[in-house]
Amino acid sequence: MLCGLTLPVFAQDSDELTLSVRRDWGFGGGSQIQGLFTMEATGPSNLVSVTFKIDSTVVGEATSSPFKIQFDTDDYLTGWHNLTAVSKTIDGRTLTSSARRFEFVSADYAWSIVRRIILVVGGSVGALMLFGSAVQFLPSLLGKKPTPLPLGAPRRYGLKGGAICLKCHRPYSIHLWSFDFVTRVLDYCSHCGKWSLMRRATPGGLTAAVADELAMAQPEMPVAEATPEEKLRRQLDESRYVDGT
Repeated sequence: MLCGLTLPVFAQDSDELTLSVRRDWGFGGGSQIQGLFTMEATGPSNLVSVTFKIDSTVVGEATSSPFKIQFDTDDYLTGWHNLTAVSKTIDGRTLTSSARRFEFVSADYAWSIVRRIILVVGGSVGALMLFGSAVQFLPSLLGKKPTPLPLGAPRRYGLKGGAICLKCHRPYSIHLWSFDFVTRVLDYCSHCGKWSLMRRATPGGLTAAVADELAMAQPEMPVAEATPEEKLRRQLDESRYVDGT
């Protein structure tokens, strides 16, 4: 009887042949490609050769791992093409990958897309720079003026929490209309009115910043100037030790 007997399970190689396409140099925008690319096939460990095709045209054959080959889209007509791989295994089987469909475009068309992207990105950067310049004047346009609190004065932080100004290093409540950028916020300080891209401060950091303000609000006590009588007494005391008298 074989009750309770556990038989080992051996992993089986996948019988699928997978084709991937990688850009080496050129343009790649989704299914549109132009330039130098690499086709690479992966499958069972007993592969002995892989033939790569574009439509019905053989691009080349690889007989050792990694099974891959380069091709240049400019060597083919522009338009849609099917890329496939056909492999042979050591036990005589033939495996065919699923077709990868791409549109080969001309170099002129690819450069027109690239120029369009550059214009869009450049325009966005220019708009951000213009926005950054304009936002400096936003408080005055809204009639807002900095309203600094006394050093060390208690304060409440709103829905957006608090931040520590990068300019004057004082803690303040982030304004509701400030601009959020993932982990940072663009806002102006309620104390000095300067704009900065700041992180939200932790409660502990805000408490420490207020404590630093208190230290700034307590200047050192000045040393009182001696009266004429005190000055005369000091001179008499010091004269006792002159020439041993």
